[in-house]
Amino acid sequence: MTAQQISRRSMLKAVGLATGAVAAGVPLAACGGNGSGGGGGGNASFLTWDTNSGTPLYTVAENWAKSAGKTLDIQSVPGDDYDTKLRTVLSSGAAPTAIRINDDYVAGYYAEGSLLDLRPYLEKDGIKPDDYFPVAFNFPKQSDGAHAAWPIMTNPGVIYCNVDAFAEAGVELPPKDWAASGWTWDDFLDAAKKLTKPNGERWGALVFPDTSLETVWPVNNGSDGIYSKDATRFTLAEPQGAEAVQWVADLALVHKVHPDFATVTAGRQTPNWALSQLGTGKVAMLLSLTSGIPYLRSNAKVKWDIFPPPMKVARKTVNTMTVLAIPKASKDPDAAWDFLKYCAGPDASKLLAQSRGFMPVSKSSSELFVPDDKGPANLAMVTLALDNAVNENFSRYIERARTIYRPVLDDVWSGKRTAEAALGSVKQKVEDVLAGKG
Repeated sequence: MTAQQISRRSMLKAVGLATGAVAAGVPLAACGGNGSGGGGGGNASFLTWDTNSGTPLYTVAENWAKSAGKTLDIQSVPGDDYDTKLRTVLSSGAAPTAIRINDDYVAGYYAEGSLLDLRPYLEKDGIKPDDYFPVAFNFPKQSDGAHAAWPIMTNPGVIYCNVDAFAEAGVELPPKDWAASGWTWDDFLDAAKKLTKPNGERWGALVFPDTSLETVWPVNNGSDGIYSKDATRFTLAEPQGAEAVQWVADLALVHKVHPDFATVTAGRQTPNWALSQLGTGKVAMLLSLTSGIPYLRSNAKVKWDIFPPPMKVARKTVNTMTVLAIPKASKDPDAAWDFLKYCAGPDASKLLAQSRGFMPVSKSSSELFVPDDKGPANLAMVTLALDNAVNENFSRYIERARTIYRPVLDDVWSGKRTAEAALGSVKQKVEDVLAGKG
């Protein structure tokens, strides 16, 4: 695995949404049938990854089973094996009642005919789009109008700052107001230089272990992101995208304010390595998802907070989600929808919001995000980030496209090739894949 293959799924596992030993096929016995339905009794199954007893999603599933009068079989698979397992199960004729799905691959699975269109359920239950964050509600919409999945939590990208390091170096913290002027790429670099201590005692910034940078920096440089909005062009290889990638690489290669590629490569072998660098004071600024908040709340040795990413042409961030779906071959789609709806409802949202890192998809959930003495003090930044977040421009073929372009990024981070040369060398291959030719 290369450094750039650190997936957002791995991130979710590492920071505590899903931790502990894998539990496969754990039955959750019903405790009465006073819930919202789903057929009024019987068995249901939920295929997910790294969702074990005591984790928030497991507890939500358990609570639904009790309220719905169901016996729910949670089939938890290790994250690295999940997509292979999901494809096998969906093609076996024994599909689970409901599934968790990598948000990156919803378009692909729907195009293959594996996912149920949820529009009839949305219409029947009077689900109102205005009650949800648009970046989440609109995400599962497909080109034919189908609503192929149901996000239940979001976690956008932010900049984590070691507040103690800023105070020690006499550097002003970034603005808390997303729309504030300033806090540009130049400001970020200037701060990183002042925050860096020699001989690796403290790095000013840590950006490129997180694949979110592939969207955040290019979009803020005026690009569409990794792919064009119609998902036909590999825009990361176009001038605005390549310039952004090179700018990030030069934090280490030229400015020496970022750990070098060898250090990052070695570090990624340790769970939560990037977050631990921020939490122990080895790094002053870190790009990461808000899913890192629970880890830092429990483990940080320094005072820390969250802020918006620096801007150039724009100030946007990436959004990632915990997404559920109903297989087209589900034996009980009504029960599956009842489960999905419960997971985005008020009881589940209250439980999920306790992490302070995963914002439930309903707008009213922002009221549940109340700061406390564990941090971050600027917890309102999560809502601001969602209001200014974009999703990747997905296509059904990105699973294959990533296997082509992510390996060459290692040449950029290590200084073997420029971003223009490395990404340009695979541009046509990636676009052939996006066109269905790969």
